[in-house]
Amino acid sequence: MCYHNVAKVELHCHLDGILNPSILKEILLKRNTSLKIEELESAYPVLCFDDFINWFNKTNPHFKSLPDYKPIINHHVQNLRTQNVIYAELMIPSGSLPLDKEKMLECVQEFREYTTAMENGKVQIEYIVAFGRNKTPQHVEERGDRILKLYDSHLICGVAVAGLEQGNPIKPFRKTFERFKEAGIGIEIHAGEWCGPESVHDALENGFPDRIGHGVSLFKNPNLIEIIREKQIHIEICPTSNLKTGSVDDIKNHPIKQAFNLGINFSINTDDPGTFECTMESEFKLLHDTFGFGEQEFEKIKENSLKSRFQKQLRYS
Repeated sequence: MCYHNVAKVELHCHLDGILNPSILKEILLKRNTSLKIEELESAYPVLCFDDFINWFNKTNPHFKSLPDYKPIINHHVQNLRTQNVIYAELMIPSGSLPLDKEKMLECVQEFREYTTAMENGKVQIEYIVAFGRNKTPQHVEERGDRILKLYDSHLICGVAVAGLEQGNPIKPFRKTFERFKEAGIGIEIHAGEWCGPESVHDALENGFPDRIGHGVSLFKNPNLIEIIREKQIHIEICPTSNLKTGSVDDIKNHPIKQAFNLGINFSINTDDPGTFECTMESEFKLLHDTFGFGEQEFEKIKENSLKSRFQKQLRYS
């Protein structure tokens, strides 16, 4: 089938995981950057969790503030348009934002305007702020103030928690997540990626999520599956990412087919397309070739993804 013509929705993509050698080469034609092509190329291929960390250790020091991502997002939005992606939510790393609240608002406003100008009536781009699990409750509470300020200013539509699950539960942050829930901001928690079902239980009980990122291990627990189905929690599935970081040992063992057969509400995502050398089109092809997904499955996934978006207003139809 022609994957190009399939309308796509992406809800799980990290702004700091988009860069690839091709984009860097184009950036270097117009401006200088301290990251060299050879240094980035040496981080490939990413075939395990340690490779994944190595990739980020090489790239992150060179892109520290939100404006640094402008040339990257410029290429990314163009790529999304060519893949017939009609709606996408991207995660901004919280550490890339200015500490001063007014400067933070100005920075995100300017970045949003820059992005919207590239949509060309084809793809709607929205933003979520993501922070790591490896923070103190005090730090998360302070980040919560800033995130809610951005949300109240209509500059972001959601908040996400990422990072290593082992030893970093959500429970200590329950107070902040209660504030998020009360404010009505969309909540996404990465869980069940590298830990077992207990990580998803912790996220559900203490983070009040609308969406779970990855959620691979939840399919090992029938009771948890029923909770997810009953509450219609959306699962952001990232097949290539799960394979390359070791969440699944073989793509044929990925639970995505099980999720579809069970009527789980989920989306298809790239996670870090630069890191894992994937695109939305390649993810669709992977699922077609491996599990036989076709037009009917992809249309249902698109519908569920749109229903689960954090920004409820659509600019294009």
